[in-house]
Amino acid sequence: MYIHRDLASLLFQAGPNAGRRYKLGDGDYIIGRRSDCQIFVPDMRVSRQHARVVRDGDGWKIEDLGSNNGTFVNGKQVQSGPIAHRDEITIANNKIRVDIPESTKGGPSYDANVTIVDLRNPKVFVSNEDSSDANFLNASLAGVQDSQRELRLIERKLNALTSVLRSAATTSDPLVLLDKIVEALLEVFPDADSVGVLVQDKATGELKIQTKRHRKKSSGADMRVPGTIIRHVVQDRRGILLQEDDVEQKTPANGVKIVSGLEPSGSRMGAPLQSHGENYGAIYVEGHGQKFRQEDVDLLTSIAAQAALVMHAARQQQRAAVQERLERDLRVARQIQRSLLPASEPEVNGMEFGIHYEPAYQIGGDFYDFSWHDKDHLGVVIGDVSGKAISAALYMASLTSQLRSRAAIAKTPGKLLSKVNEAMLQMGDDGMFATLAYLIYDLETRTLVFTNAGHMTPLLRRDGRVYPIQAEQAHCTPIGIMEGMEFGEARIQLHSGDLIILTTDGVHEARDPSGNEYGIKRLSRRVRSARGNASEVVKAILQDLDSFVGNGPQTDDITIVAMGIGRRRARRRTETIPGIPALEPDIATSRPITETGEGHAIDEDE
Repeated sequence: MYIHRDLASLLFQAGPNAGRRYKLGDGDYIIGRRSDCQIFVPDMRVSRQHARVVRDGDGWKIEDLGSNNGTFVNGKQVQSGPIAHRDEITIANNKIRVDIPESTKGGPSYDANVTIVDLRNPKVFVSNEDSSDANFLNASLAGVQDSQRELRLIERKLNALTSVLRSAATTSDPLVLLDKIVEALLEVFPDADSVGVLVQDKATGELKIQTKRHRKKSSGADMRVPGTIIRHVVQDRRGILLQEDDVEQKTPANGVKIVSGLEPSGSRMGAPLQSHGENYGAIYVEGHGQKFRQEDVDLLTSIAAQAALVMHAARQQQRAAVQERLERDLRVARQIQRSLLPASEPEVNGMEFGIHYEPAYQIGGDFYDFSWHDKDHLGVVIGDVSGKAISAALYMASLTSQLRSRAAIAKTPGKLLSKVNEAMLQMGDDGMFATLAYLIYDLETRTLVFTNAGHMTPLLRRDGRVYPIQAEQAHCTPIGIMEGMEFGEARIQLHSGDLIILTTDGVHEARDPSGNEYGIKRLSRRVRSARGNASEVVKAILQDLDSFVGNGPQTDDITIVAMGIGRRRARRRTETIPGIPALEPDIATSRPITETGEGHAIDEDE
C-alpha cells in the first residue's frame, strides 16, 4: 500500500460526523460548531471554535481554544499538547481517532499488504508512451519493419486493445474490467508470471492491491511489489520497466536513462491508471526468464490508459448516482418537513402573528408549531433538529408527534419538555437532538409561561425597549441529550402592545462577507426600531438580514415567529374541544419565576 509520507487524518468514530475522515495537510484545522470551521461539528455541546489541530515540526498537536466543555486526548484534558498515531481525541460526545502513518525517510512508506523489494541498482526504462494517449498504434505502425517479429507484435497489440475495448463496452463495473484485463495480460505477455492492479483509495490516497493473478501460484499468494516501480509510476505518471543487467550505466539513442542492476532475476513493468487528470492506481507485471522489452512497457501503458478511461467513466456514474440519491433524499426530507408545519396560524381575537420559514438547501432542521392545551391556553414551539436530510426530518416528525400528543395533558411547558425528552431518549437515535423554545399563553389572564431547551433566547418588545426572556435555567440542555432533565420556567404578565419574537440560529449566526455574525444585539435593534404589526416586524428583520449578509449563500434554515398582543382581550375564535382538560389552577396563581418587566433591556451599546 502506497502512503504519502506527509499524510495524516482525523477519523470521527462517534458523534454527528461518525464515519467521516478529514485529511490533514499544511495549515491550521479549526474544530467547532461554526459552519466556516475546517472541521465542522453540528453539536450544541461543541463550542463555535472549540479546538485547533496544527503541525508541530514533524508531528501534530492540538490546542483548546477556550471551549466550554474542554478537549481531551486519551481521556486527559489538555490545553495544548502533541497528538500521535492512534490517539483518541474526545470533544463532548465526539470521539476522533488520529491516523498518522509512519513515514520512510526520503520516500513513501508501505503497509504490510505490499512487500518492498530492495532494488539496489535497478535498470529503469521510462516509457515514451504518454499514459493519457492510447494512440500508440499509429506510432508503432510508422516504424514497423517488414518482419515476422514486428507483425506478431502488431497483432498482439491489436488483440490486446480489442480485448480491453470489448470489456469496456460490456461492463461499467471497474472491478470486473480489471479482472478481465489481468487475465488478458497474462495471455498478452507470455513471459509474465504475475499481474496485479493497485487502486488508489479516494479518501486516503493509499494504493491497495485490488486484484492479482499468478500464472503458476495460487490466487491467494502474496505479491511482491517493488517500491521503485510504484514510486516512479505514481510520481511520474509514465510506464516503467526494471530488469536485471550487469552492464555499466548508459544512455540509449532514444534518451531514456538506464540504470544497471536488479536484485532478483527477470524484469518488472508498471503503468499508471490515469485519466482526465485523476490517478486511479497502477498495473504491475512481473516476469522471470525472458526479459520484457521497451515495446512491452509501451503496450502495458496503453492498455492501462484504456482501463483508466473506463474507471473514470464509472467513477463519474457513481458520483452522479450519489448526487441523485442525495437530491432525492433532500426532496423527501423537505416534503416531510413541510407536512409537519402548521397549515395556517391560529385564529385568536386580540392576537396577531408573523411567520417566516426558509430552509437552506443542504440543511433542514428548523420547525415551529401551535397547539391548544385547552380553550384558553395556546402552546407555541420553535426548534432546530440536528442532522440533515431524511434523518433530521424523521426525528422532527417523532418530536412533533410527541409534543402534540402530550400538549393536552401537560401542566406546564417545563414538565412537557421533560416528558418529551424521556420519550425521545427511549427512541435511541444516537447523535440526534433538538433545541426547543416552548411557551404557553393564557388568553384570559395574558400570562405567558416559557421554558427553553438550549434554544436561542426569545425577545419581548415592550414600550420601545427589547428584553430577553430567560427561564430559571437560562441554558438548559437540548432534547435528546441527557436523562432526567428538568427545565426551568419563566412567567411573564403580557400587556397590550407587547411583541414576542422567536427565532432559530440561522438568524443570529448569519454572516456578512467579512465573517461577522448578525448577533442578538443587531436583531434587538431592528426589533426595537421596526414599525407595524407582527408580520411587518418580521419583514423588517428579513430586510435587515438580507442587507447584512449581502450576496453570501444561506448556510442554515431561517425561522421567525412573532406574536403581537392587541388592545382587545385575547380570545380564541373557535370553541373548546370537548374532553380536553384545562391547565392546573396554580399556573395562574403561583409566584412568577422571572418577571421580565423587572429585568434589563438589551442595550445596543453593551
